[in-house]
Amino acid sequence: MSDEAIARLTAFLGRRNDGAGPVTIHDYTPITGGYSRAMSRFWAEDANGRRGYVMRADPPPGQSILDTDRTYEWELLQALDTEGSVRLPKPLWFDPTGDELGSPAFISENLECDSLHMLTQRGTPESNRQYTRQLAEAIASVHNFPIDRLPAGVRRPASWSAYLDECIASWRTAEAAHAEHEPFLRVVAAWLDAHRPPETPLRLVHGDFQGPNVLVQHGTGKYHMIDWELAHIGDPREDLGWWVLAHMSMPPDAIENDKDSFLASYRELTGLSEEVVNPATIAYFTVQSSAGVFFNLIKMTARIANGETMGSSVAYMTNAMPFMHATWITSMRLAGHWTKENA
Repeated sequence: MSDEAIARLTAFLGRRNDGAGPVTIHDYTPITGGYSRAMSRFWAEDANGRRGYVMRADPPPGQSILDTDRTYEWELLQALDTEGSVRLPKPLWFDPTGDELGSPAFISENLECDSLHMLTQRGTPESNRQYTRQLAEAIASVHNFPIDRLPAGVRRPASWSAYLDECIASWRTAEAAHAEHEPFLRVVAAWLDAHRPPETPLRLVHGDFQGPNVLVQHGTGKYHMIDWELAHIGDPREDLGWWVLAHMSMPPDAIENDKDSFLASYRELTGLSEEVVNPATIAYFTVQSSAGVFFNLIKMTARIANGETMGSSVAYMTNAMPFMHATWITSMRLAGHWTKENA
């Protein structure tokens, strides 16, 4: 981190430490692994002692595969933290314009924890079954959150049917915006339209439910959800489908080896029936839930093709495109509506 950035951060915290004197920043370290926001962990010391924090900031323009809004994310975090039923690191301070920190950013408490992804990498298929129940509880707490307590900036779809119509239409829109013709997107759109799953009430969706975004706190073993930039009101099965997709490319999958138990727990906690939540409907949403990130990748790839950005993270992520094609076909087969005649 540059001296100027450290000075900005020091001044920012000094204005918010209730007169506890000068602030000193220690052990500032970037948090690697994500492709959207610039994340860092650091410790700050003043007359009140030494405390750990995490900062989540916008990267320079053109360097991310996702363009999302920190104000939207901050307001959502405030609502979740106030209601208290969803565990997450406590959001503390926000610079919405970047005038103080150099880019729009917020700072949260630092939890001593491991990501669930790290824990499952160390474990075995048998030992990883210990995470099933609490993982179901964590995502059910998101889907059970009362949507009337969400900020006004969270869009409320008119109905489940209208929401799915919009999701399916986005596949055709994305194909039209692609830097090259991609007719398979239209095939996927037609498949999604023809094989809609049973309707379910619209709920809060995390939007990036995967092992790295589930933190397991040291000592307490409590699960905390992070990275809320893609959260929205939608079909809760999107999160379950996205989990499957994410762990196809990033094993191990903490759910796959104990799927029946996870689904039983999830249905018990959310009140959703087996007709609504089952491997076939999750496979449907493994396809549908990929739209958000994949379409952003298409948009950023077009910017590379047009010479508008040279972001290395964007170029690196283009290797996900052929992987996504294979994932869609695999998931459509699992949903029971894809045959050789479709190909």
